[in-house]
Amino acid sequence: MVEDGNQAMQKSIEKDLFEEQNKILDRFFSLITLTFTVFGFSIAALSFVYGRGISSYQEALRSYHIAFALFCLFIAFFISIGNVLAIFHHRKLVRRGDKVGYREGNELISNNLKIYLDISRRKNYYVIAVTLIGLGLTSFVNHFSQHPGLAAVLTIGFVVIVLMLMRNFRRYLS
Repeated sequence: MVEDGNQAMQKSIEKDLFEEQNKILDRFFSLITLTFTVFGFSIAALSFVYGRGISSYQEALRSYHIAFALFCLFIAFFISIGNVLAIFHHRKLVRRGDKVGYREGNELISNNLKIYLDISRRKNYYVIAVTLIGLGLTSFVNHFSQHPGLAAVLTIGFVVIVLMLMRNFRRYLS
């Protein structure tokens, strides 16, 4: 009877962990959309300022601010895609010979631990990706700012926000 109670509790935990994984999956899909939006904004702004064509984009990329901003967006995009694909690694059903069924016993407990650790890791990757997008936007805006004071205020503001997020990220992501 105790074995059945533990099994039921572990299945309930597994269900909650899969719901948390679905939330994280939704966040990463939103992050991919945000990355595309910021990239589109950046290309539109560069086209407006530098003109169109390969030669004008090469001229823009010579600025380390713009190259760094696009690099940050590129890395954030690949973090997001990698995490979306990695979330599907843990499946509810397992193959047992010629049958397909749910995990049971110690296998269920160890899989729940793996899923919990995976969720914690994915939350950290989410914070890193959001930070990279913000850093890219800050670098992009710094390129076009005419006043060093404005660039300093933007950079300091961004650093303060990132430090606050890093300090309290578990509360914000729950």
